[in-house]
Amino acid sequence: VQHIKDNPEFIRPEQHRNQILARLSDDRLRDLSISRTSFDWGIPVPEGFDDKHGMYVWFDALSNYLTGVDALGANEPDAGPNVDLAKYWPADVHIIGKDILWFHTVIWPTILMSAGLSLPKTVFAHGFVNDKEGKKMSKSLGNVVDPHDMLDKYPVDIFRWYLCKEAPYGGELSFSEDSLRDMHNADLCDTLGNLVHRGTNLCKKYCGGIIADVPAPPSPPIDFVKVRESYQAKMDNFELEGGAAIAMQAFRDVNGYLTEEAPWLKKGDEFEEERKIVVRATLEAIYALSHLLIPFIPAGATKIFQKLNTFPKSIADISTDLRNLETGAKVEIGDVLFKKIMSDEELSAADVKKKKNEDYAEAQRRKKEKKAAQNAKSKEAGGDQPDFTKVDIRVGKIMKVWHHPEADKLFCEEIDIGEEGGPRQIASGLRANYELSDMQDKMVLVVCNLKASKMVGFESQGMVLAAKSEDGTKVELVTPPEDAAIGERVYIEGLSGDPFSSTQMKKKKVWDKVAKNLKTGEGGVATWDGKEIKTAAGICSAATLVGAPIS
Repeated sequence: VQHIKDNPEFIRPEQHRNQILARLSDDRLRDLSISRTSFDWGIPVPEGFDDKHGMYVWFDALSNYLTGVDALGANEPDAGPNVDLAKYWPADVHIIGKDILWFHTVIWPTILMSAGLSLPKTVFAHGFVNDKEGKKMSKSLGNVVDPHDMLDKYPVDIFRWYLCKEAPYGGELSFSEDSLRDMHNADLCDTLGNLVHRGTNLCKKYCGGIIADVPAPPSPPIDFVKVRESYQAKMDNFELEGGAAIAMQAFRDVNGYLTEEAPWLKKGDEFEEERKIVVRATLEAIYALSHLLIPFIPAGATKIFQKLNTFPKSIADISTDLRNLETGAKVEIGDVLFKKIMSDEELSAADVKKKKNEDYAEAQRRKKEKKAAQNAKSKEAGGDQPDFTKVDIRVGKIMKVWHHPEADKLFCEEIDIGEEGGPRQIASGLRANYELSDMQDKMVLVVCNLKASKMVGFESQGMVLAAKSEDGTKVELVTPPEDAAIGERVYIEGLSGDPFSSTQMKKKKVWDKVAKNLKTGEGGVATWDGKEIKTAAGICSAATLVGAPIS
C-alpha cells in the first residue's frame, strides 16, 4: 500500500490505482497457495520444502518476466549476466488487461518484494473491446467481432488506426465497423491521403518532380517544435488516442496552409519561386509529420517516405526548421495512399454485388496462397506430420442432452466447444451406459473435424470419445480435467501440426489410422501410440478402463 501511495505512476490510469487502494483498504490480505499436491508434473517446490508439492503454473510462469531478460543473471551462470538484456529490468511498464490488475499490482509485486527484487516502474491496465452498443462481447449474445475477419476485410493500417485513435486513455472501446469506416475516410483518405497526393502532384507540376532548391517560407506550415512536444507528452503518458489526434490535426493544418497559399493561383514566371517555396514547405511538413504516424500506420508511413525518396530518422533528429529533404531528391506520385471505403447504402445494388464478388475472389486468392504456403512448409518439414495432430480433438461441455426420439441407443447432445457459432449438436450411442443426469454438464473430448453425418434423421456434427472394454460390456467417456478450458485443443508432448479439414480427413482416412492406436493406459490415461493425451490442465482419462480401445 505504501509503495502505491509513494509512487503515483505505479498503477495507471488513475481510476485503476484508486480501485486497488480502495480494495486494499477495505479488505485484509489473505494467504495465497502457490502449490498443490493433486498432480506430479510441472515444476516442484524448490529446496526440499515438500516433494509432494508442485508449483501452480501461474506462479512458475511469472519467472518468465525475469528470465526472459536475464534479470537475475542466472540464465547462464558460467557466462555471467547478459548485460544487454538485464538492463530491461525493472520494466518501465507492464501493459496488461484490466481483468488481471490485482494479479499484477498486488500478487506479483508482493512476490518481488519478498525476494528483494525491484518492481516494474508502471503497470498500465487497458480496457476491453466491447460491441458497438458498449456491451461485453459474448458468444451467447452473438455480438462477437473476430479481429481476423476485420483484417481479411480491411488493411492492417486501417484497423490499427481505428483501435488506437478511437479508444479512450485506459478505457473501453465500443467497436463499430461504421465508425472504423468513417474514421478511415475522414483521417486517412480526406486528410492524409489527399494532402500527400496534392503535394506530390504539385511537385511534379511546378518543380519537375524533384525537391526544389528554394529558401524556406517566412512562416512554416506548422510549429513542429510545439507539435512534437505535445505528441511526445501524450505518447509518454500512454495516451495513444491523444498522440494520433495531434498528428492528424497537424496534417489538417498543412492541408489548410496549402489551400490558403494556393500555388495554382500564382500564375506567371514572376511567381515561379513562390510556387516552389510553398510546394517544398508542404512536402517538408509531410515528411516530418509522417514520423508521428509510424506507431499507428507503419505501412502507410513507409509509403510516404518512399514517395519522398528519403529515409525516416529518429524523431529527435528531425530538423525543427523543416529542412530535412535533400535538394534534387526525386519525388514519386504513385498510387493514392488510401482508398475510400463506401457503405452498402452508398453503393448502388450493382456496385454492392460487384464488390462482394471481388471480395470473395480476393479471399479465395488469399486462401489459396495460404494453403500453398502451408503445403510448402509441410514439404520443407519432410511431410512427416504425425497423424494424431491432423485430428482436431477439443474439450467440450454438454450443455443439453435428450433421448433420440427414434433410436433407443442414442443420446442427442448440444456440446459447447468454444465456437463463436454456439454449441454443436452431436449424437452418441451411450444410452446403455449412462443416464441423462450423468451426461448433463459433463466435460468430454470431441472430434471436431469429421464430416457431419445423419444418424436416424439427426445431424451429428462431431464425435464424443469413449473407451470400450474388449467384450463390449463396459463403456466409459474419456474426459479432460474438470478445470480444462472449453474449446482447448488436446495435445501430445513433442507432436505438433495443424488439423486437417473435414474433407482431407475423409479423403485420406485419417481417423481410421488414428483410431487404431487410441487406447487407455495405466490408470485409464488416454493415449495414442503409447503417448499421453493432455490439456493445459492435465491428462485426459477414462474412469477405470485400462487397455481399452478409444473411439
